[in-house]
Amino acid sequence: MKSIMLPAFFLCIASLLSSPAMAADACEVVLCMYGKATGNGGGKECSSAERSFFNIVKKNKHGFLPSHTADARKAFLLECQSADTAIIGQIINKFGRIRS
Repeated sequence: MKSIMLPAFFLCIASLLSSPAMAADACEVVLCMYGKATGNGGGKECSSAERSFFNIVKKNKHGFLPSHTADARKAFLLECQSADTAIIGQIINKFGRIRS
């Protein structure tokens, strides 16, 4: 019985530690990134939203893929149903392909 309990315990702990959590929802990210794109940064309130946006990175064995990253970031921002696509386009044009 002990031989089953120990791996089960470690499996539960590993699942808790490795589960990534998005700090901000898509609409919050759109709002904060639009402010950043227009020069009106949101300050400390937007740091988790900006981090969520810039944590979306696509790579392969050769390194950073800017166009794939921009597509993934755009797909995430489009999850906000109320966001204007022109605003999302402006955000992606300015920050979609950069690596921070």
